[in-house]
Amino acid sequence: MADAIVSLILAELKTTIIDRGKKEVKLLVGLEEEVEKLERNLDLIHGVLAHAEEKKRTDDLVKKWLDRLKEAAYDMEDALDEWRTAVEMELRGSENQWKVLLRNFVSWFSFRQLGTRRKIALNIKEINQRLDEIVKEKDRYQLISKEIELPKRPESSSFVDVSRLCGRDGVKRDILSCLWGGNGEEEASELIQTISIVGMGGLGKTALAQLIYNDSGFRKHFDDVIWVCVSDLFDEKKVARAIIQGLEKLSDGAAFGLESNPLQVLLERISSSIQGMKYFLVLDDVWDGNKGERWEGLKTTFNHGAPGSRILVTTRDVEVAKMMGSSFSQIIHLEKLGEEECWSILRDIAFRDRDEKSCQSLEATGRKIANRCKGLPLAAKTLGSLLKSKRSKQEWQSVLNSDIWKLDLAQKDIFAPLLLSFYDLPPPVRRCFLYCVVFPKDFVIEIHLIVSNWMAQGYLGSDGNADLESIGIEYFHILVSRSFFQDFRLWDGDIVCVKMHDMVHDFAHYLAENEFTIKEVESDNLNINSAKHRHLTVMVVDTRMPFPTSISGVKKLRTLQTFTGRNALTCEALHSLFNQCRRLRLLDLGWSGGLDCSCKEIPKEIGKLIHLRYLSLAYHHYLEGLPEAISNMYNLESLCLNGCINLKQLPDWISKLFNLRLLNTVGCLALTHYPKDIRKLTSLRALLGLIARADRDDAEEFSLADLGNLRHLHRVSLKVVGDSIDKEEARKAELENIQELRIYLDGDIKKVDIIEALDLPSDIKHLEFWGSYWFY
Repeated sequence: MADAIVSLILAELKTTIIDRGKKEVKLLVGLEEEVEKLERNLDLIHGVLAHAEEKKRTDDLVKKWLDRLKEAAYDMEDALDEWRTAVEMELRGSENQWKVLLRNFVSWFSFRQLGTRRKIALNIKEINQRLDEIVKEKDRYQLISKEIELPKRPESSSFVDVSRLCGRDGVKRDILSCLWGGNGEEEASELIQTISIVGMGGLGKTALAQLIYNDSGFRKHFDDVIWVCVSDLFDEKKVARAIIQGLEKLSDGAAFGLESNPLQVLLERISSSIQGMKYFLVLDDVWDGNKGERWEGLKTTFNHGAPGSRILVTTRDVEVAKMMGSSFSQIIHLEKLGEEECWSILRDIAFRDRDEKSCQSLEATGRKIANRCKGLPLAAKTLGSLLKSKRSKQEWQSVLNSDIWKLDLAQKDIFAPLLLSFYDLPPPVRRCFLYCVVFPKDFVIEIHLIVSNWMAQGYLGSDGNADLESIGIEYFHILVSRSFFQDFRLWDGDIVCVKMHDMVHDFAHYLAENEFTIKEVESDNLNINSAKHRHLTVMVVDTRMPFPTSISGVKKLRTLQTFTGRNALTCEALHSLFNQCRRLRLLDLGWSGGLDCSCKEIPKEIGKLIHLRYLSLAYHHYLEGLPEAISNMYNLESLCLNGCINLKQLPDWISKLFNLRLLNTVGCLALTHYPKDIRKLTSLRALLGLIARADRDDAEEFSLADLGNLRHLHRVSLKVVGDSIDKEEARKAELENIQELRIYLDGDIKKVDIIEALDLPSDIKHLEFWGSYWFY
């Protein structure tokens, strides 16, 4: 929503121009008065955003006002980010870079004939003029200031999904009976039987399939069980790779190596693996009913399994079920839940940790709210999570009587409960939620990945000295507590990975209002039709096709991430990207399958991306070195090089990236050491894949003692080299703030010796020792 997009942008503008500008204004003669005026304008606009968002639901004029404000805010933030970067770099003595950036900033407003600093003052004046018009319109719509409080995170939560069982016991029995073939006559059939669960989104098809898949009594009848999430596109190669990964128990990295294999090779590998095997395969969330010919190729391969093998499909479309080979008797239609069952789900979540008297006073209102769930378990779960944060009867009554129920958008089955929960979030958390649609459906979202992404966009604030990662984790857990995420993966009881339900993803994408787009590319050209898009995910459907070399309409992009075939990125494509996408805050090429074999270095034009905060070049197997142009990326916070197996060294200039908070080189097998000057990166919070000498304080190589300079580190994965430990040097590491530590021991060093030498804090959350250094 617009207020979620705009509110933190305005806060960042204020920080950039006023809080920092008051210190740096001495550099810019004549700016002080304009800065004070701008501060007033920003405060006036920021104060009414919450009210504007409410009125926007029913007033198209207010909606258009917010849209204009959003576009203006984005443009101003980009321009001012260049100014802030230029000023910071001048203060640090980088005179040449200052001139380049200042020239870029000035050209934004086409003031070419005036003195440099006078031009910046005029630029601020023009921004004020633009805001003056927006402030005048604010008064026309009678917008008032409203306070918003950040909801408190629940002190504890088991995150139990009570909707998984409620009202579905009978359906589970029916599905199991169907899987067994009824009276057992089909057990002897040579053909593999396919059973399909069909129903609309939010009914719990996946949860039901998971119950069956995880049923120990059922699983013991099969030699192997495999789960594959298909999602929007039926890509037979993707499905085949996922099946091989499940059959052969491959890691994600090893499965990644299957990208270049032709379909026929993959099918032959599956056929060989399941020969004579009795297996159970789940194909979850199959959509495309027009790919019957593709399914036939896979199904023929599945017939090499032993009699009694079974396939379970979940889909919203009965035609897909027929295409997959399910007969009429093998299609299970999942119906909506009754009102009592919806109330049971909502009650079990909302009443958790409440006393009996409170529950009794809220039950009548709660039942009325449950009746609006339209029989959807996901809706009941979402509303239960919302009501859990509401302590009084008045608050529950406000949910029941909310105008949101009357909106046209709320008439979509699941959208009303999601809207209520969404609007109950403060703008910073709303904005973080909306950003999650940058990932494809069914994508496994890792907590530190999404927090780094939010930070790159400025959603967590702009104070480089603050613990922004903790703020992001707090926001993440608020979204978890409101049931916007599901399918949790735990590490020692902590949630580390999640997914979004398809319906929640659809909901977020609808609200994002053209901010985010996922483009499926089937040609050498890529054109983004709307100038409003700021975040782009590129999906190359045919894994043999390279990334587009011609790309247009991407001038204002802030996020670009790619999902392409193996070795798909050519130097030509990268040149095009770097020359056109100058406003990127996040560039993630880590899902792209790597560089083309002819492109062993990143083009130096990457240095033009001065706004960049997050850069991932992960798993670019041919990458041998980094261009020195990256050293000019003053704003870079995250640099991910994991899996770059031919990267031979980290250059000395990497120590110039003094705002870097994350450096990941896990799996960079050609690296033999870390440069000593890494210890100068004192903003680091996460250092993954570190190589450190334990036997001495080396003049050229990073050693354990150098960790003592990096006082803010929370997460470290560490390869210790040397045949002995210099315990006196090791104690200088001073890892008192460390929360997660993974150690790979190389040589004769023993686990007990390293623990004793490092003198680790007693409250460390996670400590692991690896036998392999390849994957994180």
